Amino acid sequence: MDKILTLVIPSYNMEEYLPYCLDSLLVKENLGCLEVLVVNDGSRDRTSEIAHGYEKSCPDVFRVIDKENGNYGSCVNRGLQEARGKYIKILDADDSFDTVNFDRFISFLIKQEADLILSDFAVVDTARTTRKIIRYNLGDGEIFNMNDVCTESTFKNMHMHAVTYRKEILLSIGYRQTEKIAYTDQQWIFLPMTGVKAVARFRETIYKYQIGRSGQTVDPAVKAKSMAQTARCALDMAVQYESIKDHVVGKPVQEYLYARITPLLKEIYVFSLTHYGADTKDHLIKFDNELNNISNTLYNHIGCKETSSFLGFEYINYWRGHKTVNIPLIRILSKIYITILKLKKLRIKPDPMEVPSSFD
Repeated sequence: MDKILTLVIPSYNMEEYLPYCLDSLLVKENLGCLEVLVVNDGSRDRTSEIAHGYEKSCPDVFRVIDKENGNYGSCVNRGLQEARGKYIKILDADDSFDTVNFDRFISFLIKQEADLILSDFAVVDTARTTRKIIRYNLGDGEIFNMNDVCTESTFKNMHMHAVTYRKEILLSIGYRQTEKIAYTDQQWIFLPMTGVKAVARFRETIYKYQIGRSGQTVDPAVKAKSMAQTARCALDMAVQYESIKDHVVGKPVQEYLYARITPLLKEIYVFSLTHYGADTKDHLIKFDNELNNISNTLYNHIGCKETSSFLGFEYINYWRGHKTVNIPLIRILSKIYITILKLKKLRIKPDPMEVPSSFD
């Protein structure tokens, strides 16, 4: 039977979570239409052994790719290279699917020709209890024109968990993710969108995104150590933008691309300035210079008042004009910035289980 969907599961030391993840994929009606690629990224635990057990019991569905460690992007690249499905989706090994809805989703894909399929997803805690549902309401109907929906806030704020691509559009643009770093999930919902023309909406929850696990890339402690990798991811996205900008200028997809890359770039400046030190200053200066060399358009966009100002204070442009200012002054300014932010948040009733955005 032809494979309709390939799932790529990047896996590094996931022995605790992988069985639950793979069990959730054992659909009843459409199992033969599914291909599951477990990409073992040089794990040092029983990840490979567990995955090979599923491959042995169901070789027509599960396939294990054992490779040297190359981080998340290398797993996605390898999976795309070997995928046989008409559509392709990424599933993290510590997450899972709603099995019943997933079976319906495959039936939905069998009848589709759209380039991109959006589906709702659930946020679950470590006890697998659903805490929130993220829905993608694009309006009435099932099929939408990319230019009509890509500037909607719902679309611009999408997470990778909602995305399934027709594999051919990724191959047509020679899509590859940056290797040896984390945070490349942002790349998955960036450049591929330039090849999307038709968008379909599947109106049920498939993906179950687990939060609260220590060691996740959204963990603040992990994030602090990985900021250099975030910067590398953002710069590579800037290179991608420069490669296609002449084809998207003035088109709705340009607004979408700006909406994806701007918060990522802004996060690097804000994080660096609010953790300012001798090393941080040097890294930020290097990042700032590289961004300017790669894309003067994005460099100016991230520094403009409309994009990066706080209470009228253009903090990125101020820093750019005072890079040689002593570190204590920058720290004082950043503390004032943080304090005002906290005061503003106290005036707003917080959502106790707000989904971390892809930029958190």
